[in-house]
Amino acid sequence: MPPTPHWSPGDQVTWTYYTHQHPTRTVRPGTVVLDDDRGVVIWIAPGTEVLLPVLETGAALRRAGDEGMFTQPRRQSKQLWTGNGILMIGLPDTPYSVWLFYKDDGSLGCYYVNLETPYERTEEGVRTRDLVLDLVVLPRRDWHYKDEDELEGAERVGYFSAEEVAEIRAAGRRAEKDIEAWRYPFSAGFEHFFPDPSWPIPALPSHYTWDLDLTRR
Repeated sequence: MPPTPHWSPGDQVTWTYYTHQHPTRTVRPGTVVLDDDRGVVIWIAPGTEVLLPVLETGAALRRAGDEGMFTQPRRQSKQLWTGNGILMIGLPDTPYSVWLFYKDDGSLGCYYVNLETPYERTEEGVRTRDLVLDLVVLPRRDWHYKDEDELEGAERVGYFSAEEVAEIRAAGRRAEKDIEAWRYPFSAGFEHFFPDPSWPIPALPSHYTWDLDLTRR
């Protein structure tokens, strides 16, 4: 199969996370900011309808604790993406993506390094598997790990094997080195990004379904 051609700025795509253990998905429609050999940059606007896995009660997965969030039954929900929007940056053949969160005044709040499998390009967008462990990087370049307790819980219940956890830790160390060297995309100036006001909010593709509509909460 030939590679998917690059998208153009303004194209609407989805960023999808899947798991091997559950049929639910996380799907975020977004607008392409940039797509070249360095990777893909996608803007997720506030107010976007997204798909998120939740517990059977409709509560967030984290409500089930560090182990239950991986073992409890899940339902597919549709929700509204809140906050000030995020810029999601996928890097080819790299076991993490970089997200930028912005404050109310438009300035950068933090970089969020989300450990995940190297992304696949599909006709619809980006597809990858979340690896639970993350790093939070502040604008002054200091950083710390996030969700180490959840990774430990995932290993205890067999969601990840010991070998997979070792690979995830190695991916974290690779991210550490890239942060310390301040490599792309940290050095690219995306902290000054502002979305084109003419971009419409993308819709979920029509083939998706959900069990719970939580957009009216």
